[in-house]
Amino acid sequence: MTVLLVDDQISILSGLISGLDWDNLGITSIKTADNASQAKEILEQEPVDIVLCDIEMPGENGLSLLRWARNRGMDFICVFLTSHADFLYAKEAIQLNCFDYILQPARYDEIQATVSKAIARAKTSGIEKQLEQFGAVAKNHAAGLFQNLFSDWINGKPLAIPTLQSVLRQLGQELFEDNECFFIWGHLLRWHAEIWSTHDWVYALNNMMTEFYAPPQYGALSFSIDHASLGWFIYAPGGRFQHPGEVLAPLNDVYGAIINHLNCDFAFYTTPVTPLNKTEGLSSLLQDTKRNNVLLESGIFCPTRRLDRVHVDKFLDIMQLRRWESLLSEGQGQSASDEVCGYLDLIAKREAVNQEVLHSFWIQFQQAVLNAARSLNLNPHEIVSLLEEGAKAQSLQEVKTAIKALVKCFPSTDMPVGHAKRVVEQVSKYVEDHMNQPLSIADIATHFFLNPDYLSRMFKNETGLPLKEYIISRKMESARTLLRTTQLPVNVIASKLGYDNYSYFSQVYRKMMGISPKDERKEEMP
Repeated sequence: MTVLLVDDQISILSGLISGLDWDNLGITSIKTADNASQAKEILEQEPVDIVLCDIEMPGENGLSLLRWARNRGMDFICVFLTSHADFLYAKEAIQLNCFDYILQPARYDEIQATVSKAIARAKTSGIEKQLEQFGAVAKNHAAGLFQNLFSDWINGKPLAIPTLQSVLRQLGQELFEDNECFFIWGHLLRWHAEIWSTHDWVYALNNMMTEFYAPPQYGALSFSIDHASLGWFIYAPGGRFQHPGEVLAPLNDVYGAIINHLNCDFAFYTTPVTPLNKTEGLSSLLQDTKRNNVLLESGIFCPTRRLDRVHVDKFLDIMQLRRWESLLSEGQGQSASDEVCGYLDLIAKREAVNQEVLHSFWIQFQQAVLNAARSLNLNPHEIVSLLEEGAKAQSLQEVKTAIKALVKCFPSTDMPVGHAKRVVEQVSKYVEDHMNQPLSIADIATHFFLNPDYLSRMFKNETGLPLKEYIISRKMESARTLLRTTQLPVNVIASKLGYDNYSYFSQVYRKMMGISPKDERKEEMP
């Protein structure tokens, strides 16, 4: 399998080559290009499976490169690596069938995990190409049959299992009546920013679901419910799910991606895992659960029938997990322990906490612990051992004991009074002293031996302004001074402030100052 790395910064290319374990990923050939023209030459000369590409490059940018490739029928898997968190960029990337969009700075293990998923998608795409030999008409007909089958089911009719089996068999997949399966109903609640078209968000969401519920562990079939809802039938191709207690873990990843990239509130309703021939009544269970979400809460809801009423377990919110991960990474283990145990006490008061609830909680919580441990380069052996003990816990108290033991594995930082203010002052001076260089939060955090997320949060808490916005603001204010007081060409001013791409500098200046650099200079002329 061949991967192409495209970035105008040689340091990033070399970092990707040395920072990722390409052999373990199964990559046999790595190509590099430092601009779009070189990338086009490579793509025209030989087939490439995966492309990791920067967006902001001198001359032609990454989106233009991908558009060029798609217009020529090139269907490689594309992952964008960019430090520019622009909504329009993300939206166009999705429209061009980009696999993922990673904001820099990102850890190498995060990039490697994404590349691993991209490889899985590339292999799946290969299987889909083989299915095309059956004929596009037959495949479209099968998709229509799936839609009709599940539309009838969601409206209360029994699932036509023989028809479902027959359609899947035509596509080379065997499904038996005792195969385990479950259903997911996804419901768009509200947008927080620019509203995506139905086509765009449906396309993006289906891509995410097929990425996380991928073969060979899962089979996934999607169907439309209404203008704001989609459904998925998830089944075990081998008959049984390998880890039944973890079947919602991929959905939690999808939920996190939605919150991060679509900027909306979204609710997922799921049925319990059941054999295919025991699906009767599950559609009404989902209908009741959606109907009873009268507060239109965002999250993942897992209903079951108990004493002739619907009981709903809300899956742990990804945002809460990330907060606990950050607290552990920043040396605030006691705060993390207090919050986690407080959360468990709260759900214990609201309802009976059984073994299934504790197990589901622990599956998600241990991921936050491992992420925090990796960010601090901690020895994993003791942590893994304690995680295994927590997984065996038989009571709420045993789980809380395991949490407190885990926290002790993390370094504790007792911040003195005034520490945050001093750090912010030092960072501000560092920005002023390095105004002529490209400045990233990751570089500044490394200089001060701090976690990037922690530094960003500390800076915003002290100043009310995100660090990234502060850097841009100071650079643009300096640019305005130079435009008004010197005759330096605009491209030279851009270079003096660490911007190699003149058009990007002009775009940032206009966005920040409400006027282009050239017009700024004209206004100051007598």
